[in-house]
Amino acid sequence: MSRLKTVALWGMLALCVVFIARVGWGFLQFEHDVENPREGGFSSWQCERGEDCGN
Repeated sequence: MSRLKTVALWGMLALCVVFIARVGWGFLQFEHDVENPREGGFSSWQCERGEDCGN
């Protein structure tokens, strides 16, 4: 039973690391999109009125 607990804990640790990496990567992509709205792929709510961010 102790072996099963150890494997389960290591598995949960691996899942936590993957989750944190995924959230961190998403934050970096979001930050890049906020700083560079004209590169496309982001909604136009942050663009100046009357301008198309996709161009």
